[in-house]
Amino acid sequence: MSAALNRDHILAVAYVVVAVLLVMWDILVAGRIAQLRRAPRAFAAITALAGLLLLPALIVAYSAASILYGRAIQPITWIWPIVTLLFAIQATYALSRRLVTPLFGVPVAVYNVIIAIVAVSRFSISRGGAPPEFCLALSAAQASSLGFFFGPPALWGAAYLFVPVFSPSLRARWRISGAVRGIIAALVGGIAALVLILMPSAFESIRSYSHYATEQLQEHPEGDFDLGLKVFPDLKGPPPPLSLDQDIKLADSLNVDAVSIVVDAEGARLAALDSMARTVDDQRADSTLIIITLGYPSDALNQFRTSEPDYTKKRLADVDRIARRLRPDILVPALDPYGAGSLAIGTQPPEYWIDYLSRAAAIAHHVNPRIRVGVAASSYGARDSTLFAWAASRGSPIDVLGFTLMPGFDGARSLDNHMRIAQRWMRPFAARPKPAWVMSAGGYPLIHGEKNQELALWGVLAWATTQPAIKGLIVTEAGDYDAIRGLRAPGGRLRSSVSAVMRAQLGLKQTAAP
Repeated sequence: MSAALNRDHILAVAYVVVAVLLVMWDILVAGRIAQLRRAPRAFAAITALAGLLLLPALIVAYSAASILYGRAIQPITWIWPIVTLLFAIQATYALSRRLVTPLFGVPVAVYNVIIAIVAVSRFSISRGGAPPEFCLALSAAQASSLGFFFGPPALWGAAYLFVPVFSPSLRARWRISGAVRGIIAALVGGIAALVLILMPSAFESIRSYSHYATEQLQEHPEGDFDLGLKVFPDLKGPPPPLSLDQDIKLADSLNVDAVSIVVDAEGARLAALDSMARTVDDQRADSTLIIITLGYPSDALNQFRTSEPDYTKKRLADVDRIARRLRPDILVPALDPYGAGSLAIGTQPPEYWIDYLSRAAAIAHHVNPRIRVGVAASSYGARDSTLFAWAASRGSPIDVLGFTLMPGFDGARSLDNHMRIAQRWMRPFAARPKPAWVMSAGGYPLIHGEKNQELALWGVLAWATTQPAIKGLIVTEAGDYDAIRGLRAPGGRLRSSVSAVMRAQLGLKQTAAP
């Protein structure tokens, strides 16, 4: 395991611990103010109501982001923005009435106001609204600040929130309570300052997508460019009935040429694969390409650290079962080795992945020579470059090259850079190129706005159609499941990115020769 992974894990744990302590502080302060007769009545009422609703609001904010768990919760998703507004009002009231010292009151008030604006902005987005640019930038800056603790998942995860903080109604009586208040003020003040420092960059991130609006798709008269859709959450078992119904209907309505499914290690068991096989066979019967990617077990790091050979042997057994039972057209034995793979088992040297992918390809080709084995680049660093060069070489057993092209915390700036790098990597192999796919493309509607999600997808589509070696693109993904980046919001509403997929599909079909 890399030192960076250790550091990221420690920072994530530290943030969670602090968040739990802040919740405990809020509950304690709310209880004391409710019992304090000298507290202004309005102030006590706001504090009591916000304290009562805090835990339910956090649960709703976490659960409502997934189609699977949050659809029934959608009517009460307003509870989180309302609670954050109550906290902002409470802190501002305490500061204006001098119930707390400015050294505590100012950072807490600023911190709570940031949380409230972001919560209201994201609630508006969830209902199909388009918040002002300032609100989107504040949302992006908050996500970037959380990225220091959690890394890239802060862009798409629902669980990464700031916990609001109450202001007490009286000055601290004891030295220890004053010290606690000082620590809390320093923590939330530091976080608020970090968000504000990131605001100029966040504005640039929000605006960085605009140039995609004028991009045009390259015509493919040969009909050699396929458009696909990632369906279902990353499967640890049979597809959930709700996603099975909605995602297949969406794929059919978009008339996609391929469907992509990620199967985690827990889902690569015979019983689970048997339940998936019928869906896969139904799609194959409609001449739809089937792309299966093997993900990672939930305890991948522990397994890998216990015994690297045993871990690798288990994943190769998963590849064998998937190849035999699902018979995919394209099989990707490892999800983003230097993206999701680094998060799961740490950053491994290219030699590890070359050995693993070579053995996985041999297994898949032995089971069925028609299965094409692929691998996708995602980090675009030196290790990814080495792995790509090996995969693209004629002697490699890899049949399909792949790219994951998603925006970063800086919006489309890193996306543009990654497309340039991908183009540069393909250039030395232009004489005898292997077919390539964009295995994942999309955006982050809750962080950067739904319009920017649509523009990000369109920008990658436009670029991909100009690259002769690229034969298809997978839209990530059908709905909000493990990540908030779907075409369908948790409430069932289709986002505007659907129109980009429909325009692309129509344009590609119309220009294809009969």
